Amino acid sequence: MSLVSRRAVLGGSLAALSIAAAPKPARAGAVTVEVGYVPFVTIAQLFVIAEEGWAKEAGIDLKPVRFSSGPALIQAVASGKFEATYCAVSPVTVARAAGVDLKIVATNGIESVSLVAGGPLSDAFGKAKSPAEAFALFKSAHGRPAKLGALPKGTIPDSALRFYLEANGVPASDTEILGQGEEQVRQALLAKAIDGAAMPEPVISIALAKDPTARVVANGRQLLPGQPGFVLSLRESFIKAHPEAARTLVALNDRATELIKTDPQRAVKSVLKHLGRGLIPEDVLLTALTSPYNPVSSDPNLILASTEQLQDFQVRIGAQSRAIPNDELFDLSFYNALKGGR
Repeated sequence: MSLVSRRAVLGGSLAALSIAAAPKPARAGAVTVEVGYVPFVTIAQLFVIAEEGWAKEAGIDLKPVRFSSGPALIQAVASGKFEATYCAVSPVTVARAAGVDLKIVATNGIESVSLVAGGPLSDAFGKAKSPAEAFALFKSAHGRPAKLGALPKGTIPDSALRFYLEANGVPASDTEILGQGEEQVRQALLAKAIDGAAMPEPVISIALAKDPTARVVANGRQLLPGQPGFVLSLRESFIKAHPEAARTLVALNDRATELIKTDPQRAVKSVLKHLGRGLIPEDVLLTALTSPYNPVSSDPNLILASTEQLQDFQVRIGAQSRAIPNDELFDLSFYNALKGGR
């Protein structure tokens, strides 16, 4: 069976009509926007905007800068760098709690982090009736806790994984969570240096393609229902200085979302230039882009309740100093105006 999902083979005429009908923002003037990002398929919108030339057409000089993890990116933002970020919700909430003036203006997707396991841990889940039993079976058989990869503490992969383990009554002694950068987690998973990983795409599809024992043992909804995913955030100072550019970026993010949904084979060309680097085959990236583990959406209204729940958990585990009210964390005005109000 082909690795490519049904979304990848939608008719070209339908895709062309959908993109032609997508909102096309007015020119915002020559505005330079340095955007820090963490390299996952879950922020494919950024790659599409950059490679399709839409930002340039709209009068925006987009300058993407790559980071290995959200905390590393937010540290740079806290020092005064970048007008925009594409990363998971958690680092943004942590930064906002620390006084950084970021506002979430759009999403890229929801429930985008899943737990994939390989080898003995995958086998244990196949035999067990619950996650707690699976981890107990693994520890009993191997004399050690299961090693689980995630991004550093304070990120969505780390927090969603911890939420899942706690909610399912898994004792802390039955797991060891290792926080690393995206490439380190991917390499460790393929080398079987870890037993599983809570990560977004393309790590999931790469593991499934290269390791016949690998399988998703908990999807995004099972980790944290309504799990907020990766988002586009802008500095408040940038929004105030360049409101038309901010509006344009939100419109472009939505336009890119529609392209990903309707013509993923076109969109993946842009993703390949930023994520492939000759190491990830295009067909695997296409699988990741159209994966059921990568639900695509640009609507920030969808993650309001789950972001509150996530923040409460992060405060409780010490990953965040305080919970930020939604009206302080989000600016929904651009998206809601684009969609004709709410």
